[in-house]
Amino acid sequence: MGIDKLVDPGEVYIIGEYIVGTATPTGRYKIGMVQNNRTSYDRIAEHQTGNPNRLFIADYVVCEASHLVEKLMHAEWNSQRISQEWFDLSASGALAQAGADIRSFEAQYGASVAMVRSVYYSQPNSGDHPGLRPDQILQAETWRDEAYELCKEMAQLKFEYKTLEFQLLAMNGVDAIVDSVSRVNITPPFTEFSESLLPSALKTQYMTKTRKRKNDFKFIFTQNSSQLCNISLSSAHWRNTHPTENAAHEAAKNAWGLISDTITTSSVNRTSQNRTLAHETLHQSYVEKLKDYDEKKYEKEIIELQLRIMCYDFEGIAGVCSWSRGTQTNQFNKTAFKVLEPIAYADVAYQAPKGDTANPSVIKFRSW
Repeated sequence: MGIDKLVDPGEVYIIGEYIVGTATPTGRYKIGMVQNNRTSYDRIAEHQTGNPNRLFIADYVVCEASHLVEKLMHAEWNSQRISQEWFDLSASGALAQAGADIRSFEAQYGASVAMVRSVYYSQPNSGDHPGLRPDQILQAETWRDEAYELCKEMAQLKFEYKTLEFQLLAMNGVDAIVDSVSRVNITPPFTEFSESLLPSALKTQYMTKTRKRKNDFKFIFTQNSSQLCNISLSSAHWRNTHPTENAAHEAAKNAWGLISDTITTSSVNRTSQNRTLAHETLHQSYVEKLKDYDEKKYEKEIIELQLRIMCYDFEGIAGVCSWSRGTQTNQFNKTAFKVLEPIAYADVAYQAPKGDTANPSVIKFRSW
């Protein structure tokens, strides 16, 4: 098991599909990655279930910088994106060029990611990196400013797609499913083991499961004193930056709130409803905004990783970013407790009520 997908090695693959009953590629290819001792061939079996066309490995590259290379590939080939991680590589030479791009990105970043992996969770040297050249500092400042502009665009897009989401849910009402648009996930009441109910001494015995270590990366934006790396629509900064979008979002959220308060597991209409032209028009806008948001998010992730590489074993870069790395801690080992303490695990005294919910959600990507 690796330490973090950002720096774990793996493979970046290109998976193609054949037209049903032939050995002729459709021209549609998935660009993705695998990590933690999984292989690209494992992905064939996983993807095949949901695809009527026979899949095949068109190319794959073992990468030290698997996460970064995958994101760079998605950005590089964005104009050919069909949906999510699927791309149109039917043009002459496109497939070969995509494979060459993977190798080029790995050659550019692989060694640096492998190097930063060795200090990813180590206690960093205190203070900002003192050994950076002026051109490196200028590059870091440029990336920081690009990241802020991405965050600004992401905040606007999030206001917009969340507004459309609330409008779709309000149009859906209390229907369980509107075909390919939205659904209500119904969970009846049940009870489930909760370690929080255990006596402290017994719980302490099983605090043996390694918790993923926390490492916080933050931009130091000059445009605002807050560390606005996460896009929260409750942030006063983003609400003031995008007042029109914020007002529309609040109106749509309030309108949906009047409906959502009435939804229970017994009140939901469980019959699947056909989508209408109005549904489809709103949903098309929703997925386009969400797709644009995800693309900006990928670009910001690339900048973050490039700056982590530049920080290396220091806590940050002056006026650009900070990167703290947490110590190792443990969490409750529920699997071990279930095996070794079966009577306590089944004891009603340690069972907490769960469920009795009807949670609506919007389907994120076009499926027709």
